[in-house]
Amino acid sequence: MSCDCTNGVTNGNTGCTPCNVCPTNSADAETLPSALSNFIQQFFGNVVKTEVNGVVTWTLPCNLDVGLTGNPRGTSEGLACYFLRLFGEGIVGLVGPQGDTGAPGNPGNNAYTVTTTAFIPPTVGSPTTQFNTIPSATIAAGQTIFVPGVGWLVVDQVFQNATVFATLLEAVPIPAAVITPGTIVLPTGPRGLSITGATGATGATGATGATGATGATGAAGATGATGVAGAVATNSNSIVVGGPTDYVMTAAYAKVDFGATDLEVNLPSAGTYMVIVQIGGIQSSSARRSWFFKLFNATTAADIAASETFALADDLAAVPQQFHVTTLVTTLTDNNTIQLYAGSSSAAGTQTINVIGSNILYVKLS
Repeated sequence: MSCDCTNGVTNGNTGCTPCNVCPTNSADAETLPSALSNFIQQFFGNVVKTEVNGVVTWTLPCNLDVGLTGNPRGTSEGLACYFLRLFGEGIVGLVGPQGDTGAPGNPGNNAYTVTTTAFIPPTVGSPTTQFNTIPSATIAAGQTIFVPGVGWLVVDQVFQNATVFATLLEAVPIPAAVITPGTIVLPTGPRGLSITGATGATGATGATGATGATGATGAAGATGATGVAGAVATNSNSIVVGGPTDYVMTAAYAKVDFGATDLEVNLPSAGTYMVIVQIGGIQSSSARRSWFFKLFNATTAADIAASETFALADDLAAVPQQFHVTTLVTTLTDNNTIQLYAGSSSAAGTQTINVIGSNILYVKLS
């Protein structure tokens, strides 16, 4: 404790004042300068003091002037208030190291589809139309779509995820006569409103300028060199609708035979094609049956790689089924014949591929 402030001698003290030096500086009689020095040393540690123009400034140790990283001390905030705020709000921890990069996500799906049947573009007088596409989640009822050669349409209904019923919203300036299979179908946003401002007042007619003199006819220029021939287009395509006789499935793979026109196409030149087969089927048995399909190159006598498709039909008799085979076919020579082969899980002849609803088409990609 500091020296007592009485003039008498109490508990062995000498009676010195707190601001004066006691004759003996002891634990029972400590001067005020000694007590302040001990408090500052024990509470703060070593304090660096500087004096400028008679003003003494303390620099506290341990960065107490600025506070913790992420929990800075406020301007003119007292140290006790700073400690109280830390106790009340809690100390915010430092940001940890950056974590490892996550694994790549799965590939996304195409944001478009293509037509698999030909159709005539709708008009303002007859705005509704229908066509088939490769099944895609991007085409749904209420969706606005754009079809080159047609324009903007709104989808009214999608039947069995393949047949699109749509109504024309706005046609392109010069519509195509026929939209061929393989035409891209793009989902878009709704068409914006056309806002036309009011017509301004007609300005005054300016004065007619004088007619200039007729210039002399220039000499004919030299004929330029013949340009390089352009590249041959690769986007050939065709569609075949089979008939006239429905085909009864067998237990083993066999070529689908419609009697006269089978589900097969002739690829005219070497290259890569997208081949799409739409198959309509029906079964006369109430048992569930398996359906197998693949594409076969009759020219090279070989199956088309990755073309085999398996499907399990519903167990309801006489209910139409719809199947699709879509694959890329690459040929090394011209005029390769690609055929559809089919097989069944039953030898009882209870599954039939119908002429109606069945066709095969190709679009050359490169």
